[in-house]
Amino acid sequence: MADLKSGYKEDTHMKKFASILMVLALCGCGSQEIESIRLSCDQKDLEVDETIKIKVQVEPESIELSEDSFHATKDPDLDWDGEVLRFTADEAGDYQITASQDGVSSNTLILSVKEDPKASKEKEEADDEKTSKEPEEQKTEEESEVQNQPSSSEETEEEYTVSWSQSDPLQVDEVWEYGNLLVNTDQDVWIRGQLPQTIRDEEEGMILWNEDQSMMVQIEDPDHLIQQGNQSVTLVGPISKTDSGYKITVKRVY
Repeated sequence: MADLKSGYKEDTHMKKFASILMVLALCGCGSQEIESIRLSCDQKDLEVDETIKIKVQVEPESIELSEDSFHATKDPDLDWDGEVLRFTADEAGDYQITASQDGVSSNTLILSVKEDPKASKEKEEADDEKTSKEPEEQKTEEESEVQNQPSSSEETEEEYTVSWSQSDPLQVDEVWEYGNLLVNTDQDVWIRGQLPQTIRDEEEGMILWNEDQSMMVQIEDPDHLIQQGNQSVTLVGPISKTDSGYKITVKRVY
């Protein structure tokens, strides 16, 4: 009888001990802490409005991150579905993406977003077209104002046109003043200016100065018509726009 009671007590103690271990195990699972967060992406360069996937690794894997855990500069669109983070930006630039939760922060992932070359070129062409139209629109408005003035005014449309000739060529300063109009004309332009002593400048190439050498026009001389510098000349040819100003392609020299 004593042996039966002893065995019953031991069995009861074992069951209680197993229950305590189970409770401790369950408590331990519920209090897991994040050890690390890592962000990675095979593609670091992308275009505007392009969407890429960012891989998110959390240790231990059983912990889930919330969408509020992710942060980025310049406010791109971040979409977290619990497994993959999707990134989309509508502006060009460098973006820094990070993740943090429960006091643990990830590495910083840097993505470079660039404009679509084709879209960028179309935008530049549209801007150039708008710029070239502005002088014509302004000229039309000015002509309209002249027409609406009292008849006693002697002003005419001729005051708003640009003219030149062999006997009255344009000066370099006037090329800059009326540049957009000259670029759009289908006629050769006559320009009077001063050639420097050294015909070809190392940075600008061949140039034509105004009188006080404060403004210049670049020269393209495909037929090598200009033989020497340090003289006043009249150049004849079409005007074109460059990144730094205006250029004349020489057809004749006087």
